Parts: sequence; C-alpha cells; structure tokens
Amino acid sequence: MSSAKNVLDEHKNRVTVITGIAIEANALIFGEGADETSSTNDLNAEKAVYAKAFQAWADGKIEGTAEDIFETVQEVLEP
Repeated sequence: MSSAKNVLDEHKNRVTVITGIAIEANALIFGEGADETSSTNDLNAEKAVYAKAFQAWADGKIEGTAEDIFETVQEVLEP
C-alpha cells in the first residue's frame, strides 16, 4: 500500500509544482472559486509551461518520468 501512496504523493506534488509554473507563466488564472483555475488559452504561455516543467524535472525539482511530466502538464492545462 505504501508504494501506491508514494505514486499518489508524487503525482500530487507534480500537479502542485506544474500548476504554480502555469500560473507564473500566465497560462492559468485563478477563477471565481477559491481553488479553481482556468486557462488563458495563450499558446505561448502553454509552451513556456512545458519548457519550465521539463527544466524543473531536469533540475530534480519534480519527480517522475518524462512521460509523467508531459501528462501532468496536459492535465493541468486542460480546460
């Protein structure tokens, strides 16, 4: 069970870090709700999120595989 918990914790961390990157890159903005974000539909900002997320992964700031990073960026940016 601890292995599954580690996988879930890693995913939650990836989502948190990449969401922060997306907000900083202006690809996401906070919505009316307290914990809601929405896309700005800015393709250049979305490209920046991918680049910064992969750089953070390369720097060891985000755990997982390249595929994990790609899928999490897609998850964070999807409407």
